[in-house]
Amino acid sequence: MPSHESDINVQVTWTRSGIPTAQMIIDAAAAGMVSRKDEAYHKFISSLSLERAKEFLTKMIRLGHESVLEHIVFQFWLSMSRVASHQQVRHRMASYTQMSLRKKRDLTIDDFVVPPQIKEDDLDEWIRDIKTTIATYNKWLGKGYDADVARRRLTQDARTDMIMTINARSLRNFFSLRAKHDADFEIREVARKMHHLIEQEGMVFLFDDIGFE
Repeated sequence: MPSHESDINVQVTWTRSGIPTAQMIIDAAAAGMVSRKDEAYHKFISSLSLERAKEFLTKMIRLGHESVLEHIVFQFWLSMSRVASHQQVRHRMASYTQMSLRKKRDLTIDDFVVPPQIKEDDLDEWIRDIKTTIATYNKWLGKGYDADVARRRLTQDARTDMIMTINARSLRNFFSLRAKHDADFEIREVARKMHHLIEQEGMVFLFDDIGFE
């Protein structure tokens, strides 16, 4: 049984092209010179190393000049409950492609997200309720109704997958809201796992000033 947030069965991975490249980091830093003369921009980018670019972007963040971060783009594959996905897509400065339940018929227990707050003594009952939901869904499919109709019998903890594309500036906003202790436990765990992936790629400097509670 899940005992804390890291045990929540939400999944976060990179897509194949989801990790920002070093050149993208350099280009974003160089974009900060566009407001100056053309010569300044071209001279700056021609000699700019990745480490200097990171230092420059860190300074821009500290000064509150975050528009250049919009040139750095991340892409994640996410798997979470429908109720968490509704919160996820409220962050409109991002692009989403979400799995349709119209295409998924053979549901199992693994297609539902169990909250970690469920006590050990109540877990069997919770699982039975999920099985009842699956049986109800299958019953209406068996009556000949399309998934369009039958899926309306599913509960909000049914799992859905999505691709999320988001720039670094918007991701900073996402983390600032969803890393707080009063955020929904599931989307907070999604944010934590996204942050961990970014940290592994050496790009956490973009979010160092945002605390995770």
